[in-house]
Amino acid sequence: MIEALKGQLDDWYYGRTIIKSFISLLSDTELDKLFPRKYLNSIRRQCAELVQVQSCYVDGLDSGKIKFNLQPVADTSKEGLIKSMDALDQKLENYLNTCEGTETIDWHGEKWIIHRHISAMIGHEQMHIGQIVAFCYTSGIEIPSKIVQMMALDG
Repeated sequence: MIEALKGQLDDWYYGRTIIKSFISLLSDTELDKLFPRKYLNSIRRQCAELVQVQSCYVDGLDSGKIKFNLQPVADTSKEGLIKSMDALDQKLENYLNTCEGTETIDWHGEKWIIHRHISAMIGHEQMHIGQIVAFCYTSGIEIPSKIVQMMALDG
């Protein structure tokens, strides 16, 4: 894998580790606690949406064109979400291992170089991490110490 993509993949895995830690370390009650957002109003729903959106990004690598045709996540249990994320991460890594770094993805008529495509995927995940952290602070959900340490939070 070329170094620039390896760096982006490492950045991806940093955020993905945080998301998977929230899934595995919070209780089902905490994952399902409602907060004021119209549709993605729980941590579990946000995590399911992350699976849906990552699937679109990975499919875009294969097809050369981004399409946000979100498909339902079949299993939103803790184990199901993590299994879906692991499968998509493996598919992503396998694809990036074959890249030269010059590939482009059609973003609604505009050609994006693969690095921009991957950066957009990372940015989307990081935005949700911020929402989840803020929700935990405001709703009294204790952020697991592993995440506090990883993100240098104040607990």
